[in-house]
Amino acid sequence: MSNKQFGFAVIMFYLLLAFPSFYFVYKFADPIDVGHDFFQYYRLYDTWDWKNVNAPFNMRLISSGFIYLFHKTGFYYESATIFDKYLVYGFDKRVFFSAVFFNYVCVAATAAVIFYTVKQLAGQSLVALLAGTIFLLGSGIQFHQIMPCADAFSTLLFALVFYYYQKQSRISLLILPLAVFQREYVLLAFILIAGIDWFQTKHVMAIKTTLLALLCFAMYFVLRRTFFYTPALSFQTSPSQLIHALVNDIPPLGPYFRQLLLTLNLFLIYLGMVAYKKYRAFPLNKNGLIKIMLLLAQIILISFAALLGTNTGRYFFIASPLLLFYLASEAQAVFGNHQEN
Repeated sequence: MSNKQFGFAVIMFYLLLAFPSFYFVYKFADPIDVGHDFFQYYRLYDTWDWKNVNAPFNMRLISSGFIYLFHKTGFYYESATIFDKYLVYGFDKRVFFSAVFFNYVCVAATAAVIFYTVKQLAGQSLVALLAGTIFLLGSGIQFHQIMPCADAFSTLLFALVFYYYQKQSRISLLILPLAVFQREYVLLAFILIAGIDWFQTKHVMAIKTTLLALLCFAMYFVLRRTFFYTPALSFQTSPSQLIHALVNDIPPLGPYFRQLLLTLNLFLIYLGMVAYKKYRAFPLNKNGLIKIMLLLAQIILISFAALLGTNTGRYFFIASPLLLFYLASEAQAVFGNHQEN
């Protein structure tokens, strides 16, 4: 089997695995309950009218542009769905279908990128195939990734940047700036990821990535306060208001962390592997552990400051390609040790 045939087989495998989630979301998912941002994105998907969409949604231009173009192709599958109740309000179900279908393809593509990222590390197709499969079993797939918002393409973008970053390829530097017009969290995550590598290794790719992510986030910040400014959620670009929220508006921690744990099944698997290796006195990938724990701390602080409510796990799931890479790294070391014994 050629590399192209093998790659086609991998993406088809993940498309098949993700199809039940796509079917469930299209037929039974109500966006008002778990994806109410869809009603902000709707104008982008239907007419790409970003001027009449609130920030930061009006800056999610890449995935919305793809969905808009896909919607214009006319591809559609008619079926009775829970979304039908919104038709009387003038919403077009074909727009909803286009967004859900596009996100379905994105999650399968992300699983394939995770496959190649882990295969690059492990050199074993089975381990890599399992990593992509575990991604599709993540709690965020049905509830956020395939829902008609911007998470699926944002995660794919993160996965592609991380794949080329791990290869020390300059292609990562070409892809990363796209996050300015897709999801600013990707920039914040790579400031941390590459910053840790810069501190530990002083590698030139880590330095370039850190500086580029900082520059791109500064560009995002300026654009959101000027060209894409809207009064709604404008406090999220006010340092003083962010600090005030971080100090004065922290939600009750008990209910917050109970809800957060429900969305962290992949993280809990990783923690279980770390605990097992610690118990067996196996060496840990400390670089990966530091990155993952700091990424979680980072998104918790962002959630508190930006008043994101219980969406912490949702945004942390965008970094799941990195989490699964280090989970595969730890698992490979354990299984390799067992084989040697």
